[in-house]
Amino acid sequence: MTAAAGHGERVSAAEHPNAAKLRALFDAFVKHDVETVQEVLAEDVEWRFPGRVGRLAGAHRGHAEVFRFLLEVQELTDGTFSVEIEDVIANDRVAVVLFRGSGVREGRTLDNPTALKVRFDGGRVVAVDEFVWDLYAVDEFWS
Repeated sequence: MTAAAGHGERVSAAEHPNAAKLRALFDAFVKHDVETVQEVLAEDVEWRFPGRVGRLAGAHRGHAEVFRFLLEVQELTDGTFSVEIEDVIANDRVAVVLFRGSGVREGRTLDNPTALKVRFDGGRVVAVDEFVWDLYAVDEFWS
């Protein structure tokens, strides 16, 4: 990210600390780093995943449920699920993470642009709302 300086110069703008926390959260998910995930997510975090019939659909509350949800993502795809972050935009209260989620499950392929709306309180994630590009395809993939 760059910000305009005087006379056509460009200077780098520092990434907001909450954006860095979310990048660390994604990295921890990939590396199965439970300690970092616990540090970033508040004890009473709520992660809402869209859908009606998919196994991941619904609200997941607290560390135990959110960890189960995240582990199930990997289990259901036999470890093929991956994320590619496109951007993270954050301030002290909220952040948006744009990423592409992909994986293979039971012969079906998922390649889905996704957005997370993340709410912070006291420097920790307290709520995540997940939005997917093609809800029908995502719901079917996880069902």
